[in-house]
Amino acid sequence: MYTEQAHPDAPDMVALVVTGPREHALRRVPRPEPVGDQALVDVSHVALCGTDLRLLRGTLHDADYPTVPGHEWAGVVRAAPTRPELVGRAVVGHNFLPCGSCAWCARGAENLCESLDEIGFSLPGAFAEALCVPAENLRLLPDGVSGAEGCLVEPLCVAVHAVDRAGEVTGRSVGVIGAGAVGLLVAQVARGSGAKSVTVVDPVASRRAVAAELGLGAEADLSRFEADPPEVVFDATGVAALFPRALTATRQGGTCVLVGYSGSEATPFEPSVVMLRELTVVGSLSGVGMIDRAVELVANGVVRLSPLVSPALPLAHYRSVVDTPATEAPLRAFFAVDEETR
Repeated sequence: MYTEQAHPDAPDMVALVVTGPREHALRRVPRPEPVGDQALVDVSHVALCGTDLRLLRGTLHDADYPTVPGHEWAGVVRAAPTRPELVGRAVVGHNFLPCGSCAWCARGAENLCESLDEIGFSLPGAFAEALCVPAENLRLLPDGVSGAEGCLVEPLCVAVHAVDRAGEVTGRSVGVIGAGAVGLLVAQVARGSGAKSVTVVDPVASRRAVAAELGLGAEADLSRFEADPPEVVFDATGVAALFPRALTATRQGGTCVLVGYSGSEATPFEPSVVMLRELTVVGSLSGVGMIDRAVELVANGVVRLSPLVSPALPLAHYRSVVDTPATEAPLRAFFAVDEETR
């Protein structure tokens, strides 16, 4: 949990502090200092994803207050006592700190760790001028990749894990429901993994335009999949009510992967649809352990990030994003932490 305890003479910084449902503001708080194997990173860019917006809007059912959000970020290392070669380098990082000792960690399923900490939720996040991260969690930002693009490495990790959870996609038709950032990243990873065809469905024209720019098939209505179901379907909407249609949009004997987070929303569905059509339904949670593969996909040009990036806003404009309807919002809202803020 986030606290503001620090030496009274410590320098301060600006951070977005969320103290409760719909209770948040930019505040001056103590600047963190690295401890042990931590590195201090000056944040250059941070993005707000759907989960962050649920937190700010008070609809994240398992929120841990108070907290500083921000788990999609990029920055420059200011100090790294155990990794001095990182100082001054542009980096991204993965945000999970598993315990390493529970049964799930022993099985290599660290995303299911019984006492998992995550930067941006249980630990202070990057919607601030600086944050402390274990140095081993950091990776260099590939050459030519901007800070805003670097924010998308974290959701790319989610996409890599989701495609892994689908099993073999090589030579299979793939459909992605929802052309948000995660959906478009899943589609690119699936294509890079050898999928025969990849088509996304989204009612928002601007999102379909981004899919087309990426060379992906794009449709406005899910009836396209229901008429000719793909063998593998990813539901990246986070809308519980679409789950029954995601099942009927999956080809008989196919696989449906749930990668969008719908919180505590519930919806009825017919279990017999799964049984009679012999569907495999798979959940996919986070992207722990995927950052090296994600960075490589970007560095090798298999995944393009720039079409998903919109102009970065100042930190002080975050409320305008919180109040924007989903149908009018960009794929991701990016914020720049500039020298004037510091």
